[in-house]
Amino acid sequence: MAIQVLFFGQLAEIAGNIVGMPVAPTLRGLERGLWEQFPSLKEKKYALSVNQKMVAGDISLTDGDIVALLPPFSGG
Repeated sequence: MAIQVLFFGQLAEIAGNIVGMPVAPTLRGLERGLWEQFPSLKEKKYALSVNQKMVAGDISLTDGDIVALLPPFSGG
């Protein structure tokens, strides 16, 4: 299963150049795998989106999904 994970802002600085992504059938499983790979990520606040839709809670992931980790943002 191939899932693309995008990091933005300060989260991209933590992830750097990612070599391998954890494989997980659910969003929370993927998130836990990312926390193992990047421990400081667990301390950061961020929102999650799957295929350009904001999500809350756990959902199943399928081949080709794009998951984005979005840091807090503000605008005016």
